[in-house]
Amino acid sequence: MVKTIAAIVVVLWAGSSGTLIAGMQSGSRLSGLLNPRIGAAVPQRYQAVLDAKHWANPYLVIRPVGVLVIAKGPSTGEQTVAVADLERTLIELPVAAWPYGRVVAVQVGGLRGGERDDKLIADNAGATVAILKRLEVTVEYWPN
Repeated sequence: MVKTIAAIVVVLWAGSSGTLIAGMQSGSRLSGLLNPRIGAAVPQRYQAVLDAKHWANPYLVIRPVGVLVIAKGPSTGEQTVAVADLERTLIELPVAAWPYGRVVAVQVGGLRGGERDDKLIADNAGATVAILKRLEVTVEYWPN
């Protein structure tokens, strides 16, 4: 019985090609990965971008209180999230928010209220980079 069910799943998966892949956004949330339709970073698509307002992929600003996530595309915008929620937030972004592939621009917030903020930002930056590495997302630091 188990072998029969497994065979049916394999046949359905193979026969549906794009259908299952298109539906994997919710599955990717469970596995902790970006949607597989989001390809590797394509530098030729973004190397000429000189102004952050023209950056089309997610843009992250690391702050003492979390990470500001700016994303373009349908049903996106900007929100500050706790570092603990960053991975889920990125995974839930639509494929359309990733036209350059798996790459984000990262900026470390400039305004600080003292040494405590420096430590919080450094901690958030380290955790953010670890999350991006786990998601296999390329980091482009802004400004360069």
